[in-house]
Amino acid sequence: MIPRVFRHIDEQQRITILTMIVVHLDTLDVIRDALVAPNESIPAPVREAVELFAQAVMPPLFGYINEAPLNIVVGLLGLILDRTNIANVVRTKIGVSILTMLISRAELVKESSPPEQIGGDWAQWMQLYNQLFDRVEPVLPYLFPGSINDAEDVYVWQFLAAMAVGASPEQQQRLVLGVKERVMETVVVARALPAELAATRLGHVNLFMRAIGLDVELLS
Repeated sequence: MIPRVFRHIDEQQRITILTMIVVHLDTLDVIRDALVAPNESIPAPVREAVELFAQAVMPPLFGYINEAPLNIVVGLLGLILDRTNIANVVRTKIGVSILTMLISRAELVKESSPPEQIGGDWAQWMQLYNQLFDRVEPVLPYLFPGSINDAEDVYVWQFLAAMAVGASPEQQQRLVLGVKERVMETVVVARALPAELAATRLGHVNLFMRAIGLDVELLS
C-alpha cells in the first residue's frame, strides 16, 4: 500500500506517515522480531517480512528524505532518539537503514548549502548526532547479523561509513575500536574465499575503512 499511497498524497501527509513510522520504530515487527542474539540467524518468516519492508516501504521513505530540508531530518532523528530504544533499533537492518538515510541526507545538505543557510539547524543536528553516537557506541560489536560467515552485512558497513563521515577524529577512533574485531575476522575469512567472493566481503568493509581514510588492503 505504501508505495501506491505515496504517489497521491501531499508533502504534509508524507511527513505524517514517516513520523508515525519513526516514532514507533522499535515496536515495528520488522525490528522487534528481527532482534536476535549474537551469532544467531533471523527466522525465515521474519527475514521475509524485513525484505518486503525494505523493498516496498523504504524506497518511498528514501525518496522523501533524499529531498527533505535539514530541519525535517533533524526533527526525525530527534524523535527516534526521544521515543525509541536506539540500542535495539540499530541492531536491525530496517533500523540501521533509516538511520543511514538520515545521516547521509544531513551530510549532503551540509555539503550543498551555504553555512549561513543551515547554521542553526546544523548545530542542532550535531547535538543529536553526538547523542546518537554515544548510544550506538556500546552496541557496535553487536550490529552485525549472524556469524562472521554471514555475508549479508553490507548495510552495517554502510551505516558505519555514514557515521564516520560526520564523526570527529576522536569519534572515528572509537568507531574503529568498536568494530575492530569484525574487521579483522572478515579479513581472515576473506583469505579462504574464492577471489570474487573475497573482493565482495573486503569491499563491504572498505565502505567504512575508506570513510576514515584507510583501506582494508593494508590489513590483508
